[in-house]
Amino acid sequence: MYDNVLYLIFEERPMAYGKLSEDGLKTAIDQTKEAIQRGQDLLKTVAEKPTTKGLELVAASTPLLIEKLEQDLAKLEKALAKKSKA
Repeated sequence: MYDNVLYLIFEERPMAYGKLSEDGLKTAIDQTKEAIQRGQDLLKTVAEKPTTKGLELVAASTPLLIEKLEQDLAKLEKALAKKSKA
């Protein structure tokens, strides 16, 4: 079951960041930054030895999710820079 959830989370699907408006990009950037911060806060919560299977899953998957969010953030910022120059 967990493998299916992780597959859905990390499945590579192309996103058309360039199709978003400038405001849409700014909103997506803010949301992504907030999600990264919340993920980091969540990791602090489960930093000690996880006591349940669910917490083990959180501890294992959250770093991967944060990494993906950071990649998305870089792409969003690049798309915003391009759109701002246009």
